[in-house]
Parts: sequence; C-alpha cells; structure tokens
Amino acid sequence: MSEFPSLVRDLGAPLDQILEDVGLSLEQIEQPTLLIPFDQQIRLMQLAAQLCECEQFALELARRQDMAVFGALSILVVQASTVQQGLQMFGRYLHYSVQAVRLDIREEGELVYLLVESPFDVAAGSDQFWDHAVALLCTVTRMVCGQNWAPRSAFLQRPEPSEPGLYSRYFRCPVAFDSEFSGLVFERDILERPISSSINNVPSQLQHYLKTSFEGDFLEQVRRVINSLLPTQGCTSGTVAQCMGFSKRSLQRKLQIQNTSFQQQLDLVRSELAISYLQEPRFSLTDISELLGFADSSVFTRSFRRWFGVTPSQWRARRFG
Repeated sequence: MSEFPSLVRDLGAPLDQILEDVGLSLEQIEQPTLLIPFDQQIRLMQLAAQLCECEQFALELARRQDMAVFGALSILVVQASTVQQGLQMFGRYLHYSVQAVRLDIREEGELVYLLVESPFDVAAGSDQFWDHAVALLCTVTRMVCGQNWAPRSAFLQRPEPSEPGLYSRYFRCPVAFDSEFSGLVFERDILERPISSSINNVPSQLQHYLKTSFEGDFLEQVRRVINSLLPTQGCTSGTVAQCMGFSKRSLQRKLQIQNTSFQQQLDLVRSELAISYLQEPRFSLTDISELLGFADSSVFTRSFRRWFGVTPSQWRARRFG
C-alpha cells in the first residue's frame, strides 16, 4: 500500500478517520511484515475513494507506484530475456507477494489475454480492487514491453464510471466495463520480443523506494527485501545485496556494523511473518513453509520451535483454542 497515505492526504481526505473506520493503523499500512487481511484492504480502498470523492482513486494510486511496489519480485523479472519470460516469471511469483491475486496468461489465436483473478468473493464487488490490479498489471507490462507499449484493449469487472475517458487515457486503449473478466489484451507476437531496456530501471527504482520509504533505517531496508524474496526460494545474502545495490561483502560489512548478521535478520523476518500467517486459517502449514522460503514444512517446524519453543500447530491450537 505504498503511496496510499500521501495520496489520501494530497486529495484532502482524513487519513486517520479512514484507517480508524477500517480498523487499521498507519503502521500496518507502512510495515511490510504485517499482513493486512484482504477484506480490510478492499474496504480501505473503497472508503478512500468515497471520502476523497475520487472515483478513479485506484488509478491515481497506481500512477504513483512503479515496479518497486512489488519489492524484490521486480528484480526477478529483470533476469528475463523476452517479454514472455518476464510476464511468466512475474505471474509465477505474484501470488506469493500478493496472496489475493492471481495472474493468468492465455493465448488465443493471435491474441494474448493477461487476466487478473482473485479467489475471494469480497473482490467481486470492489471497483477499486479491479481498477488497481489491472492498472498495476499495465505498469508491469509496460516496463517489460517498453514505455510506448499500449494494450489493444482493457477489460474491467466494474460498472462504467461517470468519466470513462479517464480510463481510456490511463490505459491508452479502449476500455470495456461490466466485463466478465479483468485484464489486458494485446497481440501475441509481442511475447517473442526481447524484454525492453526500460526494465534496467527497476533496480534503481527499488533502491530509491527503499531509501525514501525507510530513510535512515538500513536494517528495515534489508528486512523489506528479505520479505519480498522469501517465497522465491532464492533469498540469499547475495540476492539481497544485489537488490540493494551492494556487493555481498559490503552488505555483510554493513550488517556487522549494526551488530547483526544476514541470518539474524532472515530469522527475524521469518518469525514475524510466521506469526502473522498462522493467524490466517486459510494458510496451511505447507503454504506458510513456502511463503517463508523453507524447503519443506519439517524445516519450518524445527525453526519455529527454535524461535518460540513450540511447534506451529501447537501455537495455532493455543491461539484459536
């Protein structure tokens, strides 16, 4: 939810009231290791649009965000060589970073359908959710294809807004409302193109985001990157250093100055996320193991016992009786 507080303030709406009405704190919005229930995220966006008197609130939010909003996941896309590889890699790991969203890439004849889906019923009636999801998908695709790229058409599962022209100008294409699906459509031959050089801006965008969002808090920057990389099974000191623009040795030296180590920060993030995920009944222990980047649930169980003195199952049983 980066940029959400600043957008609400710029539009003159009462941020404190919005957060209070939804039952969230500013810390939850700004702290990446705190899991915000999806229904609260939905209510947050809907209420903000209402009190800001801005029907296109989600588009304005997406306009302020770039690939850095996906954290270190964006760095993985940089490694792709073609548009197809970039989109497939993004879709593969997206649901780990944003559990409420799935990306489906379908090829039908000469067209490609990039479809945004959610398994939660609460998303169905949220105009702001679909607007934001497809707008960010457009941002990612434009970064992969090049800034001059535009889809052939966009589809949104929402009623037609009072000013539909704002949407066609944002997506740079015709937009269909009240659609059976939400997503973007473009020509199939684009998939085979080399990934755009625009993607080279992603590492600097991520590093800028980290420095401006967590200015003066180096350890929080490290934890933010760890948080994003965990589900990819590739969260190492080397990949974290790469995301932050350091060599592995420089990262280790900076951590030593802070009287800590990469392993200690890794354990801290994992332990905080584990507690957060265990409070969500929809996550099985296998799901949580994957989200935390463990090879299997037995490794997760041993680590959890080391952190808290009980197994994840025991902790959950005590928490929910």
